[in-house]
Amino acid sequence: ERILLVSRRGGADRDPITSALRSLDHRTAKRTLLIHDEVHRLGSEGTRGRLAGLSDAVRYRLGLSATPDRAYDEDGNTFIEQHIGPVLFSFELSDAVERGILAPFNYHPLTYELTQEDRARMRDVYRKKAARAAAGDPMRDEEVWRELANVHKTSPAKLPVFDEFIAEHQDLLERCIVFVQTKEYGKQVLELIHKYRPDFHSYFTDEHSTTLRRFARGDLQCLVTCHRLSEGIDIQSLNTVILFSSDRARLETIQRIGRCLRSDPSNPQKVANIVDFIRDSDGEAQNSDEERAAWLTELADLRCKESDA
Repeated sequence: ERILLVSRRGGADRDPITSALRSLDHRTAKRTLLIHDEVHRLGSEGTRGRLAGLSDAVRYRLGLSATPDRAYDEDGNTFIEQHIGPVLFSFELSDAVERGILAPFNYHPLTYELTQEDRARMRDVYRKKAARAAAGDPMRDEEVWRELANVHKTSPAKLPVFDEFIAEHQDLLERCIVFVQTKEYGKQVLELIHKYRPDFHSYFTDEHSTTLRRFARGDLQCLVTCHRLSEGIDIQSLNTVILFSSDRARLETIQRIGRCLRSDPSNPQKVANIVDFIRDSDGEAQNSDEERAAWLTELADLRCKESDA
């Protein structure tokens, strides 16, 4: 019996999964158990191209993920089902809270309105779309959505709303991770946090890993970061996640709020906190922020059924 554990972090040019699957002969493949952790990543366009057909002879295939669906990517979802198989078991976030596996949480949605500058930036996106179409190089819908979302995620209108809220809830900055879209925006958030406590730090791509260890030990109480901490950390004492940036798809939101929903043996009555920013729809149809707020509000109402019994 042999076990091969590989990581995809090496990049496409050094993909050990592709090499391992290509090296399997037919007889060995029929005796192989292939397990993909974080299986949602398997649906990316590059991975589909590299792995297509390579595991067809593998008899046993299993995929694991806290967020298996790739929203707005049916090609990716189809590939995962073809490569691994249909969903056999689903355990939702709500199930985990009601079973006491994850901590319950309080939800703090903060409403903001786009500034005139934000609206001008959005008009620029549409002008770019029109210019690209006229030049015969139309923008894909995903490109347009991404650029518009970047306007929302970096709106300066959120900053005074946050400042006013955190002035009344300074305790939420203790054992806290703040997710922002860009390093530049993060610096503005750090200036506000500095008004209320000194034991904070940024944790961006170029930051040294000792910063995370200091946070885990409790030497730092608050971290401001981008995508780097969405996955792969387990700090049970984490109490608050603040979402200056959150995608329309639930995948990233689940990963980010999951950082603070870990149960804490040293604090069995732990109730986490999620602070979120909700763009005012101006009387229009419900926008993606408001959809997320409705979903998280429903989850925040859940408490462990076993403790209620």
